Amino acid sequence: MRPMAIALTLALGAGAVGCGEKTTGGGAPESVRTGIYMTKFRIGHTVAPDRTVTVETDSFGQGDPIYVSFEVKNVPAKSVARVVWSDSSNKKLSEEQKPLASGTGAVSFEWKGARDLPIGSYYAQFFYGSPGEVPEKWTNLGGHPIRVGPKRPSS
Repeated sequence: MRPMAIALTLALGAGAVGCGEKTTGGGAPESVRTGIYMTKFRIGHTVAPDRTVTVETDSFGQGDPIYVSFEVKNVPAKSVARVVWSDSSNKKLSEEQKPLASGTGAVSFEWKGARDLPIGSYYAQFFYGSPGEVPEKWTNLGGHPIRVGPKRPSS
């Protein structure tokens, strides 16, 4: 019975150590990650005054605004983020670039024209690069599917 108690104590101790740091994507804790990575990604139809998404969803009703907010860590100073909004056939519908906030790497976007989208599937793809750099040289940070359904009833 004693070996079981030792094993249980070790398992609980290891679990407590693992709970101390927030990780992104199951990797190393953010405080020790190296390389460039995206964190605090949110997509939704409502934002706070600082433009951070507050109500998260990836399913929207026709006429809803579509916002994304995220941070990019470990990028060179004066880096720029870019979002490319596409339809289900990967046809680019819209694109926008914004500088990343100094220090935090925070950025947010609103899909201009999202309120006029027909019902269907869409995709947002995210990149970062240097101002003036050709888009083909930008680093891909990943993407996120978006679904637009029937208009939501007014409340």
